[in-house]
Amino acid sequence: MTNPYAFTDRARALASYMTLAEMEAGCDHVRKASWWSRITRFDESVQPPVYDEEIAGIAKLFGTTREQVRAMIAEEWLGVAPEKVSSRVKRLTPQVDALDDADFKMVEQLVNRLAPAAVESGRRRVVIRRKSTA
Repeated sequence: MTNPYAFTDRARALASYMTLAEMEAGCDHVRKASWWSRITRFDESVQPPVYDEEIAGIAKLFGTTREQVRAMIAEEWLGVAPEKVSSRVKRLTPQVDALDDADFKMVEQLVNRLAPAAVESGRRRVVIRRKSTA
């Protein structure tokens, strides 16, 4: 498993600088502030979101894709982690895990920004070049 509490961790991170009412509004009111409160308190009786509308609202709040939200829900509530990880992802895992929170957020935003375009047009190639030290 990658992070069995990725959903809760993301909600807690948002709650560190947003009010629960702002979280409710940020997900287009698909989940109430009281639900977000129970999530951030790690209340095990909380039921996961299941409807597409809920997933879309939470993805909007989390700044991620619906697929990523579904994967977080599957892992946290059902204990089902994705089994297949591409060689591309495996290659980047150590570098991504070593990033501090601010840099990780920037990388996550970039990947999420590129992902819809990649899905629409097949695959986009992204070339990252290092600055020359000479």
